Amino acid sequence: MLSFLAILFLLTAISGFIDLKWLHLPMTIGIMLVALSFSLLLSILAYYSVPFSKPFFTTLILERVDYSQLLLKGILAFLLFAGSLHVDLKELWNVRFSVAFLAIGGTIISVLFLAIVFWGLFFAFGCSLSLIWCFVLASILAPTDPVSVLNMLGRLKLSNRIQAIFAGESLFNDGVAVVLFTTFLEIATSNMTGHDGKDILFLFIKDIFGSGLLGFATAWITIKIMNCIDNDEVIILFTLALATGTFALADAIHLSGPISVVVSGLMIGDHIQNCQSKKYIHSTHIFWYLIDEILNTMLFLIIGLEIMVIPFHLSSFLIALCSIPLLILSRTLAVLLSGFSLLYRDNNPKGLISILTWGGLRGGISLAMALSLPVLYPKDEILIITYLIVIFTILVQGLTMERVIRYFYS
Repeated sequence: MLSFLAILFLLTAISGFIDLKWLHLPMTIGIMLVALSFSLLLSILAYYSVPFSKPFFTTLILERVDYSQLLLKGILAFLLFAGSLHVDLKELWNVRFSVAFLAIGGTIISVLFLAIVFWGLFFAFGCSLSLIWCFVLASILAPTDPVSVLNMLGRLKLSNRIQAIFAGESLFNDGVAVVLFTTFLEIATSNMTGHDGKDILFLFIKDIFGSGLLGFATAWITIKIMNCIDNDEVIILFTLALATGTFALADAIHLSGPISVVVSGLMIGDHIQNCQSKKYIHSTHIFWYLIDEILNTMLFLIIGLEIMVIPFHLSSFLIALCSIPLLILSRTLAVLLSGFSLLYRDNNPKGLISILTWGGLRGGISLAMALSLPVLYPKDEILIITYLIVIFTILVQGLTMERVIRYFYS
């Protein structure tokens, strides 16, 4: 494990150096592009039977750890907590209903649309895939992962309101998508054959609201304890305990860890912002900023390296290419239908629609869910489609997002 971590940190550092020295791209995207190029080079060398090339790295780095579990049951808790910690809760509260409609209604609309799209595409290419597995694939591609975009919004000095809408929708969207994915996967693998639609709806509502209540309760207890503490190191330790403990507890009682952690992170972030000690604010935010940056850079490195172990089929490759414009269309429809009241009251609705649509990048969460699928018929096809869409959204949408923002908000 120590060798694995050493190599992972070394590759991340080298990729970051290459990006800073020559590419000058957003750090996470630059690191992923370097890792992707490195993976393609190793694949070419392996094709010509060069020793210690692709097999060496796949065995040492990619096949040693279950990345789906590492992200979904580990890194995700830190990433979501760090992301929610910096959201302006007052601004988010002012648009709470619109964000809820976007995160819940928008995700459901997107999943319904994409499931039908993928069912039609698989049928058109002569592939047999049941509708329930199309729903699984749609729920995998529903969560947005705007890591680089959120930093960009702050750097370009967009209003706190827009940043709160974007961050809040994406953070809760992840939790809703994971709940939908888990539900559809259980149906697809015949573990819920005795449940009807009402049972599934009840489980969905329980996961959403029960998880929110759990996150509220753990954060409330932590805040009461933090009020008795006058030491920033201990404060940071309690935030670490809150992030990991809330996620683990939610998982143990079959609730949504992502939603619980987001709620607790929002509350703690608001408490820290309003506390009297500026030292606490600075040290806690610096700590979680570093955690967020380190884990995100490593995550994007892994995304770039994963191409070495993903099997490619021509039909799945073509389906992925055809689905990319339809994926953007589904995101646009989801934003228009679920965020209608928000857009109606905004003084620049075209700009808001554009950045919410084009900023809906897919990333590590989608790839982790695809990797976590059981070894059944559609896993390879779903994995190929997910990977290609993730790469496209990060490279194309991520690298052009700043131009879109400047066009509508210059």
